[in-house]
Amino acid sequence: MSRRRLVILTVLGAAVALPILIGASCPPPSNPFFLSLTTNRLNVGTDIPSCVQGFVCISIVNAAYVDVETALYVHDGFDPTTPYKYPSGSSIACCPNPSSATIGCTCPRPGYLVGEIQLARPELFAAGTPAPPNLHPIQGSNVRVLKARESVFIQIQDGDIKTFGIAIGRTGTLLANPEITDGPRYRCSMVAVQAVQGQPGVERLTEDVPSGETFQFVIYDQNEGASPGLARLATRTGKSSTGSCPPVTGG
Repeated sequence: MSRRRLVILTVLGAAVALPILIGASCPPPSNPFFLSLTTNRLNVGTDIPSCVQGFVCISIVNAAYVDVETALYVHDGFDPTTPYKYPSGSSIACCPNPSSATIGCTCPRPGYLVGEIQLARPELFAAGTPAPPNLHPIQGSNVRVLKARESVFIQIQDGDIKTFGIAIGRTGTLLANPEITDGPRYRCSMVAVQAVQGQPGVERLTEDVPSGETFQFVIYDQNEGASPGLARLATRTGKSSTGSCPPVTGG
């Protein structure tokens, strides 16, 4: 056999073996998608499940590349026994003869007997023993671990939810040390809320979750999965309807 022919046969043999070696060195795909998500993690989006009239639904989706813990906080909007103390420096003075000395005084808050109280952020996520007072179990668990691409769906009757939000952290961190909290969010008022003690302009925050709608929290990694140890968790939110709160009557 000539030397030239031997070289040609050697090159052809290497060309046949090379794809086999490359194929054997590539591991199978890992971390498969369980949800239909966009490829850009910073603008992640999912289908928002539908709800039913008479309920508010909450969808929590883990679109990050790591497992996370989440906890749901819910308040029903009733407070018949504990008057509200407006924070110092509030623009609303609801006490008799208001002055700079009485701002922050104690008085009933709007909606306290009709399930329409809006909790402020510190109230919603207030700590407590053995569990925070507004903690709402998710599928029977105070802390729900969500695998990558996993989601949960919670349905709560209108009369049992007014203010809500979620806490998020790495596994082993909740309830004590959440990485982020998202809230408060508010169900639309079902009855008109009158001003307290005849004072006009009672402070109310924006409501955007009508009865029968779903509010969705999507958890994602701002680092787009560059390294699980460097994951920076954040949330995107959306709702199943673009409509505003309907008008209410009564008080």
